Amino acid sequence: MEWNKHLDSLIVWASDRGYHVELSDKGDNCICHISKIIEINSTCSLEKQVTYLLHECGHALIFENGSVHNFEEKRKYSKNTVAQKVFTVIEEVEAWKRGRDLAKRLHIEIDDVSWEKSMVKALKKYINWASDYKGNKNANKS
Repeated sequence: MEWNKHLDSLIVWASDRGYHVELSDKGDNCICHISKIIEINSTCSLEKQVTYLLHECGHALIFENGSVHNFEEKRKYSKNTVAQKVFTVIEEVEAWKRGRDLAKRLHIEIDDVSWEKSMVKALKKYINWASDYKGNKNANKS
């Protein structure tokens, strides 16, 4: 596979939308819509870097084009409430879907098994976070 080429095309795609992609050994595989910075951990394989960048670009698409869900609703709830956590999980799932769709549009070949493993691993962390109510007496309040 041409992972360097795919990574470069995603960096250009993000740049065209006003985002700066930082590849760093301390990168956190995240996006900040305020600073318009996407961080990708450069210690991962090139395939993983492409996968994570596609996912973060999926977040950019959600904020650029709207979502199947009105995430303004998410802002009504205080941090760490069940409702706010559920909206976050929904957004994560949608970002993975949009990232996969972007790969198809940009003709980036993705190994389905590798993609699904990365997606499941990431979503499992969010699901665990969303279901952790320990020490948070307000977690069950919507």
